[in-house]
Amino acid sequence: MKVQNVFGYYWFGTCVRYLQDAREGAIVGKVDREEGYLLYNLDMFFESIKEFDLQVTNRASWDLWNILEEMKTKDPDTTLTEDEAKALRKAITNTRNTLEAEIKGLEAYVVTPKRLDVKRLMDDPGSLLAPKVFGKLPSIAQFDLAEAAKCIAFERPTAAAFHILRATEDVLRDFYKTLARQKRVKLMWGLMVSDLKKRKKAEKHQVLLAHLDHIRLAFRNPTQHPEATYDIHEVQDLWGGCVEAINRMAKVL
Repeated sequence: MKVQNVFGYYWFGTCVRYLQDAREGAIVGKVDREEGYLLYNLDMFFESIKEFDLQVTNRASWDLWNILEEMKTKDPDTTLTEDEAKALRKAITNTRNTLEAEIKGLEAYVVTPKRLDVKRLMDDPGSLLAPKVFGKLPSIAQFDLAEAAKCIAFERPTAAAFHILRATEDVLRDFYKTLARQKRVKLMWGLMVSDLKKRKKAEKHQVLLAHLDHIRLAFRNPTQHPEATYDIHEVQDLWGGCVEAINRMAKVL
């Protein structure tokens, strides 16, 4: 999978259209000159079919490639003759038939808006936590939050819930080990919360511990076992609840 800006498809289409409209007197130009010249648009055509991995179209474009190479030898201010313009139009029309056949077999998927900003979900999940929190978290928690964010963006809500809860439990382990220096219990969610409720160092965190217990009973346990599924709205609510707990725990990490 790769990120492809929709503008790239639009731009590719304008190159094809420009070449189809080539007429006698059109300026050859340079590859690196501003758009609006033949050589530039020909070069961008081949850059686009490479970027979109249109292998069949690429193999069917030899006539266009030969025209491109010939134009590179010309002075930038040269203009097309009538015969050259006809040859270019014929070559791009023939190539377009192959292009249309190939792209009919391709699918593009558009990520739809969410309550959580999609750009941040994909590229900067740490920005959806309190400032400077993400960098404090253990590596597994960072990984799981990033995976959960992508799952939300791509609307795989149950998978997102799984990763969110894994991240919360991983942060809880560091939180527990920070407050419980001795006589620790096994690093299991329920045991850690129960033990912290009895410890003096955790007295000021009772609201947080109650919240963590709620997450465990209402979400973590049914998600860990095959009992719960989520829709895209529920998992964004879960993200908010877990991120609140993570932000609170991060204050002592």
